[in-house]
Amino acid sequence: MNSILTKLVFLFLLSFVLILLTDCNREIEQQAPSSIIPSKEQLSGSRFAAFINDLKSLPEDQRKGFVQNFLSSNPSSPIIEDSILACFYWFGSASLVLINGDIHSGWSRPDIMKYISCGDEKFFFAVCTLPPDSRVDYQFVVDGKTITDPRNKVISPSGYGFNSQCTMPLFKPKNIREYRANVKHGTIDSLWFMSKSTSIKPRMIKIYKPADYDSLSEFPAVYLNDGFKAIEYCSFINLLDNLIAERKIMPIIAVFIDFAEGDSDYFLNKTDEYITALCDELVPFIDSRYKTSTKNSNRLLTGISDGGHASLHTALKRSDVFFNAAGQSSTITEKLFNAIDELSSSKNVHLYPKLYFDVGRYDLINGYKDNSFLYANQLFSQELNKAEINYRFRIFNDGHQWANWRERMDEILIYFFGTLPEAHL
Repeated sequence: MNSILTKLVFLFLLSFVLILLTDCNREIEQQAPSSIIPSKEQLSGSRFAAFINDLKSLPEDQRKGFVQNFLSSNPSSPIIEDSILACFYWFGSASLVLINGDIHSGWSRPDIMKYISCGDEKFFFAVCTLPPDSRVDYQFVVDGKTITDPRNKVISPSGYGFNSQCTMPLFKPKNIREYRANVKHGTIDSLWFMSKSTSIKPRMIKIYKPADYDSLSEFPAVYLNDGFKAIEYCSFINLLDNLIAERKIMPIIAVFIDFAEGDSDYFLNKTDEYITALCDELVPFIDSRYKTSTKNSNRLLTGISDGGHASLHTALKRSDVFFNAAGQSSTITEKLFNAIDELSSSKNVHLYPKLYFDVGRYDLINGYKDNSFLYANQLFSQELNKAEINYRFRIFNDGHQWANWRERMDEILIYFFGTLPEAHL
């Protein structure tokens, strides 16, 4: 009992330290290492490691039955041990099996899984250590064919298909996105938006109106780059209904901007054209049709990856329209640093926006000046700090996936539109 209590206390303290580290802007971290190799000490108490050693010691003609007994006792993969060991395995007929995912340098450096021959089949395996609150995605590549883990029922959404999910014990998924029949539900309008700029492609937008829309006015508004995916992958409509019903945020309008081909180029390169279309055309278009507040402090622009870059850049350049912006796993470019310099040089403190951004410790490694997204976002944080621009920056033990971003979208909405004073600190 004492040993269990000691372990629980240790995990609690470790979790607390991780929260402090992610909320504080301290020394810059490099990209988290590709699959962290467990130490001999960590493996010494591992039942999975003991199984591997026992399997190796058996004659080859006896191994298949031994593996089948193991699979019957352990039907789900990965096996999590001691809150830090993630044990992945695949059994079948194959010559080569790779594992690839967030922890493999942001999907760029898959690992070859070791194997033990069991007659006409092989038992492939990989063991790594992860922080106890991690949530990461992965896939297997079996003789060149990419598949999800057949023994893992938990599949997470992705912009590139579906992935298997690995969660460590201290990761606690939120139910705030689940549909609730007992709350008031908002309504959705669809409108066609066409910019005056011929280079900005026409697209559909969806507008969420809260349940009490007819009886209220002066609604704050959140605009979402790549908004249709936020609806699909993050259950954003349910999120809004539930947060408003729980009075965690004030009733707001949400404008979901569909992603059109070529948008990434505007998010990163032709930014002036996109910002102009957004601030001088789309916002007046929405304000003329809905009961939105016209105060810049009541508008939030948010996005992920390249869309996060566009959101942060827009607020730095046009805080007169979007005073608030949020980016998740944002692409960082020189444009953001230049915008900080311009704003800082202007000395117009009243135009300094309020920003939120976060990044995964296992995020993409191909970022600003060949640095990882983790490193680049920390550089961005340092420059904002020097300029004394109001922001919140956090690092999480996850990667570059919708299944990660959706876990923080409630916190972002509460940070900007929360009903309690401390939500805005």
